[in-house]
Amino acid sequence: LFRSKQWYQRRVIETERKIKEEEERARKAAEEAARLAEEQRKKAEEEEAKIQEDIKRMQEEQRRAMLGDAAPGTEEVTMDGVEEPTSAPVEEPVMEPPIEQAMEPPTEPEVVEEEEKKEEEVAEDVVEAPEDPKEEEITEPVEQMTEDFNKVDMEEPLPDSPEALTAKQEAAIREQMLLDMAPIHERILAEIEEVTAFEDGIKRPYFHVKELERAQLKNWKNYLNLVIEKKDTPRTIILFERCLIACAFYEGFWIKYINFMNAIDKEETSKIYRRACMVHLVKKPYIHLSWAAFEEERGNLEIAREALDHIDKGMPGLIAVILRRAGLERRSGNVEQGGDIMKLAIENCRGRETRDFWIMKYVTYLQCSCKDVDAARNFLQEQIERNQRHKRLYARLLDLELNCGATQPDSAAIVAIFNKILTSGLSVEEKAGFSHRRLTFLEEFGDDVSAIIAAYDDHNKNWKTILDEKKEKSTDCDSALIPLL
Repeated sequence: LFRSKQWYQRRVIETERKIKEEEERARKAAEEAARLAEEQRKKAEEEEAKIQEDIKRMQEEQRRAMLGDAAPGTEEVTMDGVEEPTSAPVEEPVMEPPIEQAMEPPTEPEVVEEEEKKEEEVAEDVVEAPEDPKEEEITEPVEQMTEDFNKVDMEEPLPDSPEALTAKQEAAIREQMLLDMAPIHERILAEIEEVTAFEDGIKRPYFHVKELERAQLKNWKNYLNLVIEKKDTPRTIILFERCLIACAFYEGFWIKYINFMNAIDKEETSKIYRRACMVHLVKKPYIHLSWAAFEEERGNLEIAREALDHIDKGMPGLIAVILRRAGLERRSGNVEQGGDIMKLAIENCRGRETRDFWIMKYVTYLQCSCKDVDAARNFLQEQIERNQRHKRLYARLLDLELNCGATQPDSAAIVAIFNKILTSGLSVEEKAGFSHRRLTFLEEFGDDVSAIIAAYDDHNKNWKTILDEKKEKSTDCDSALIPLL
């Protein structure tokens, strides 16, 4: 008792240590997930800010190109100390008079009039300033540059170095980058909007021994189904790890995670099985059996044995686990070891029905798997010697002799078994049933007519009246129940 208590205390300490390690691992996983989410959020904000800066810079460059970058030679240059040149007056040509008039000497009034006209023309030339062609000269290059900017050809060959890019090419590349990133930005916003309701529905993202509410479990289930449909493996794995922090004791979520990972990575699936069975679900037989079948299918028989031994020690006596262990040994070629497992189950079982079940299973194993009918017969006879009032043992011994594999049953050996049953400690009704079965056997397989006649005489003398009384009682009971119906 003291050693059992020490063993129990060590198991409790080891279990608490494993739980603490898993909690620490879960906490680190949660922190890592939160850190990754924060980094993604910051990265999205930085990309958004960068996009906005690129848009503003491109708009500023376009505005500068349209307003400030005039054609060469059209800039307005102003320098201190330098006066702008004024345009010289344009002299109109003077019409020469005809030859006759030139030969004639001008009169005095005409000379005065001509001098006055010349002075007026010179004064008008001096007063009138020349028109400034600057506005027209600037407008034409700006319009031409705008047209060129709007007609940038992205198919033209780009230079090898970024420094050799022209303003038009750089602006076109930036615009194309923004156009390419616009759908990604819209998709990310749509995904955030799609999962917002599920994220808001997670009320307990941490581990606790208390059960989760049904609404929480349904929210996790629907959230996982949504992400799995997206076929984004890294995102799905992160969500499963988050889910299994809060739902560590729920076998269904582990099975769902395993089924998802099984199609992607077998090694990772094996690790998930080990985490679930060895730490969280130590008393869940279904997932242990599933782990053992998974490892046996991959050829890892030692790991399969480890899984079955672990659940057998945690919950001893489970029929499904013992049958799986015996089957594993039989399939791996260790037939005798599988029989030893069943024999040990017979010795350790409690209760008559459970013991009878394992006796029948062991006899069938010896007969069919080991192909050792003699061992099965001897084992049944040993059990009958221990308990001579067990009807099922006698019936199983008869079935063994009838189905031992021979073309013709050994009638003498089977009749000897019937005679032994009729002299055993069974009840009278049970013996009468076996006597009737003996008659049927002799009619079908008997070789000696005298033995058949002797069996009929014994049955009519000792057992027929008992069977008739039993039938009458059953008939009376049925007739008594008819009025009640």
